[in-house]
Amino acid sequence: MSTVVDQDPACPLPQASPACGGSDPGRPTVTAFVDGVSGHNDRARRATIDLAKALGRRIEAKVGVIGEGASQGRSLGWRAALHQARQELDALAETTEHSLRTATFSAFCLTRNAAALATLPAVARAHPDAAVVWLGAHPCLHTPTTTRTGDLSGMALGAATGLWQSGHGGEFALSNVVLVGARDLDQAEKHIIANSPIRNIPTGPRMQEELAATIAGREVFVHFSADVLQPGIVLTDYQVANGLTIDTVVATARTLAAERVIGLQLSELEHDPTDRFNTSAQLVVEMLSPLLPRP
Repeated sequence: MSTVVDQDPACPLPQASPACGGSDPGRPTVTAFVDGVSGHNDRARRATIDLAKALGRRIEAKVGVIGEGASQGRSLGWRAALHQARQELDALAETTEHSLRTATFSAFCLTRNAAALATLPAVARAHPDAAVVWLGAHPCLHTPTTTRTGDLSGMALGAATGLWQSGHGGEFALSNVVLVGARDLDQAEKHIIANSPIRNIPTGPRMQEELAATIAGREVFVHFSADVLQPGIVLTDYQVANGLTIDTVVATARTLAAERVIGLQLSELEHDPTDRFNTSAQLVVEMLSPLLPRP
């Protein structure tokens, strides 16, 4: 089930139809996916809407919303989460592919990393050679046989790259994955990275140089999970020490912006009830502003 906010009522997106929104090749698009999918609480839904509105204002784009924001308030097992969100994830995949083929720039705001299992295969179908730069504390490369938690978010990139079959495609090549800021890796994920063409860019003084060399001459799609940040900057479900600073994220965005950035997706930001003016959403958009098209 889908609804639309801040969008032309003559062209609503009640079932995330790609015929509406993003059909003008001269305009960018913003899509918010507000279904819970996974996670331990419902705080991401409000934050996702705030992010989408902030992005829409920044790049002067209409905002389409997929999902009803349903959440169990607790983490579902991966099978149950997939079954519950299948219709919404299908709509997200269709909308993602259409937007990437027709819009000048595509932005997606996701409640949780789990939704990336629908967006990234769509990126691969529209732009087969694009690099996905995954900024996150967790690489999310688990499969049903390696996950210890059963949480779908930890399996999202694994599904998108065909390490397991989610039913939403697995076309994204491991050779097109670039990890930045990954620091909470289980042994199974370390094994996959060590035995695959995935690039894992370490933090440190040469990070920007190595990242620039890795993506040189390529189209780039950026995934930004809020847990990539140093704990305390914004609210997110998982706080992992030794994250990226604001300055490092800004520098990384500038490095990425030197290439053709075809899209951006944001996830795992949670609403802070003490943040009366939605400064967290505005901060994330500001940090990543070098990636955004100018209106």
